[in-house]
Amino acid sequence: MDAPHPAWVGTFADHLGMTYEQVSPGHAVAHLTLEAHHLNPNGVCHGGAIFTLADDCMGAAVSGLPKDGLVPTSTQLNIHFMKSARPGITLRAETSVVSSGRRTAVLKTDVSDERGRAVALVTSSYLFVEARYPVSA
Repeated sequence: MDAPHPAWVGTFADHLGMTYEQVSPGHAVAHLTLEAHHLNPNGVCHGGAIFTLADDCMGAAVSGLPKDGLVPTSTQLNIHFMKSARPGITLRAETSVVSSGRRTAVLKTDVSDERGRAVALVTSSYLFVEARYPVSA
């Protein structure tokens, strides 16, 4: 699956080249093959590209959790970079739920390289709120 949802096509993450392997409520797996435009001036993957991979993967996973017409909004996101990533490799982000309730959720994403080595660990908190804008279906 390339896109987790039709509304995802044309988004920032889509333009970066992300693809999805799996999406279900509370779980998602996404990939990003690193190319020249993902690099910083030091020749390694820009932290913002890794951040976007994890953030979008978490968004796909958390979107199926709220009930009663609520939508998730992130309240905090933290990233720990552990290893640099070079062009030509494919990063893998896997998101899972740490905790989920009626109004909040905490998720974590492990970002790894093709050899399974940790590149980043990302955690995020979400609050489930009433939608203020039309929600894409």
